[in-house]
Amino acid sequence: MRKFIEQDREKIINILVNSFEGNKSVDFVVGKSPKGREVLMEYSLENCLENGDVFVSNSGNSCVLIKYSDRKRKPFKLWIWDLKLALQGIGLSRISKVLQRESAIESVQPKEPFLYVWFIGVDPKFQGKGEGSKLLKSVLSLAKEKSLPICLETSTERNFKWYESFGFSVYSSSVQFGFPFYFYRKD
Repeated sequence: MRKFIEQDREKIINILVNSFEGNKSVDFVVGKSPKGREVLMEYSLENCLENGDVFVSNSGNSCVLIKYSDRKRKPFKLWIWDLKLALQGIGLSRISKVLQRESAIESVQPKEPFLYVWFIGVDPKFQGKGEGSKLLKSVLSLAKEKSLPICLETSTERNFKWYESFGFSVYSSSVQFGFPFYFYRKD
């Protein structure tokens, strides 16, 4: 995998918008609208560029957005992205539910520093061909290099066994959002 360069922006957004179509958790936040997913992924990319890392697979067909839990920089441009996400992605009628969701997630996450896999996406044309596995192996190496546990959440049942095959285990779960939601960790 390699670090994000600005020329990757459009490709990364497209991969994430397409690979998270129909995702229960993403739909909870922005509805089923492709435009809502696009705004969420743009927001997430900007946040990870400020408070984490963004990587692209060597093939360019998958990407991962990582946040470091102990980085909480909030420059003015992220406040603008918050506003854009609220107005163009989430919608005013859902903001309260989404904020409750975010608070519930943060309350379950570890208190010590960790590497947070916010989004890992594979272009749907390349799913099931090892793209995501190669990328996740690189993330595991990065976490080991930084001596950080890795945490993530998923509501996608087909991913449960996949994460578990890499040594992740469930440390909490919830149905608070109207669907099963699992918190995974690997030390």
